[in-house]
Amino acid sequence: MKLVLDKVTKCSGRAGILSGFERLPNVKFETPALITHTKGGSVPHLSKDVLSFVTSAPNLMQYSLTNTEHMAEAMSAAEQGIARFVAQQESVSLLTLKDPAEFCQPAFHEKDLVPIYGRSGRINLTAERFVELAEIYQPDIYVPLFDGDTDMNSSKKRNQRSVDRTEKFLLQCLEAHRTSDTLKRSSILAPIVGGYNMKLREQSLAFLDLHKDEFEGYLLAGLHLNGISACQIEREQVLSITTKICESLPVEKPRFIFGAFTPRITLELVSRGVDIFDTSYPYLKTQQHKALSFSFNTDDQNAEVIESELDLKDSRWSEDFKGLVNGCSCLTCTKHTRAYSHHLFNTREMLGPILLMIHNLHHYFEFFRAIRKHVANDTLPALIAHLNKQKEVTTKEENCSTNANETKLNEKNKHKKIKQ
Repeated sequence: MKLVLDKVTKCSGRAGILSGFERLPNVKFETPALITHTKGGSVPHLSKDVLSFVTSAPNLMQYSLTNTEHMAEAMSAAEQGIARFVAQQESVSLLTLKDPAEFCQPAFHEKDLVPIYGRSGRINLTAERFVELAEIYQPDIYVPLFDGDTDMNSSKKRNQRSVDRTEKFLLQCLEAHRTSDTLKRSSILAPIVGGYNMKLREQSLAFLDLHKDEFEGYLLAGLHLNGISACQIEREQVLSITTKICESLPVEKPRFIFGAFTPRITLELVSRGVDIFDTSYPYLKTQQHKALSFSFNTDDQNAEVIESELDLKDSRWSEDFKGLVNGCSCLTCTKHTRAYSHHLFNTREMLGPILLMIHNLHHYFEFFRAIRKHVANDTLPALIAHLNKQKEVTTKEENCSTNANETKLNEKNKHKKIKQ
């Protein structure tokens, strides 16, 4: 995997081409880019055929162990790897430890393992077991085992342990990677940890620099606890830490970041030099029956009255026969109305989330198309100003909460630090 930069701007970030995948040498992605978030090996609510209505191009697909580990035995027997096993062999596969759309449950982090929660409950992963799973999955890109369960409320002691454990896990994973015939075809992303402590981040970066030739990209990790916590992250803190990290990274290697950041934060992260994000944000909005409606057309003079999202359960849409978003060319907006979508959600029809996911994914892909255009023209600050003018919708519900259990868990642990 390699990133060839076409343009590096002072105020608008970087634009380039991500390519060089050994299994799919002809596949290329323009950056800033999106990784397609999946659950259980497929895009939430969408079959492969329905996904083709959103995009027909090969995708960069994100698979997490938390919701695919139960498939490992069957995958091992099939000897196909995750991409072929889920019929996405034409797309690039990226293996991660945890689902960025699922809130991390606080857990004891022991010295030699990292806990994850799958369908069967808690799973304790050692570096040895992680490598075994990676060899079964045969991903094009993967993030080694690391401890990144930190956020703004994590103590210095917790952040230090995150750094120390991650260094140990990375050494074990790198040793196994060197001797694995299966994994030698996979690219490795280096996780940068340390919470919001810049000194610890510098320690993490110094360690990774010793092994920089073995990593083909970097992951900015440990900024939130996934799920709704990424939506609620504070702008000043996250931008301060990511700016300093990106300034310390090699220019020629891609920078990844996972999580459901708001569009406003996403634009700011792009301007700081982050290259690749994921689609967990439109998924979480779909789970909250919200249609993305923010404008990314800077020629639109009515930005002040545009709502960033529409709650499709709101009764005001019951007799509105327009598409979800004026001017949107997605299948949902061209074939169906707000009133119909309102009906589907209020009667709990399965078609409701399907149509909404089509729209939200399409809207987010078009958003990133606009981002790439503004980065190329070095006009991203104009897009940021345009988005900031728009009406940000707030509700009594937890923003982006995926379900009642997650909301309850987040409230319970909102001011509670992760156990050591």
